Amino acid sequence: MKYILRPSIDLYDGVKVTKDTVLEYKTENVEQTIKDLKMHSVTKVKGDGFEAVYDTTVDLNEGDILIFEDGGRGYIKPVEQMATIEEAIEDLVNIKDLG
Repeated sequence: MKYILRPSIDLYDGVKVTKDTVLEYKTENVEQTIKDLKMHSVTKVKGDGFEAVYDTTVDLNEGDILIFEDGGRGYIKPVEQMATIEEAIEDLVNIKDLG
């Protein structure tokens, strides 16, 4: 018998990037623009006795999935491979007979 890790049923808001994707997000601590397959973020972090500003640019590819953290970091490019519900179901159906 073969086993797999039980799939996550956590759902995330997000967007699949195209060359035409244009998004902006702004809070007190985050300013973010996504345009021309680039994600530019300026993030302010304050802690006990320190302040920091991170200016980050991430190159994107068409088809990348960005996850949205409302009230947090805005859009992020997750390290984990994300999929739609339909894609996840298809993956499980395709391996059903391997066990």
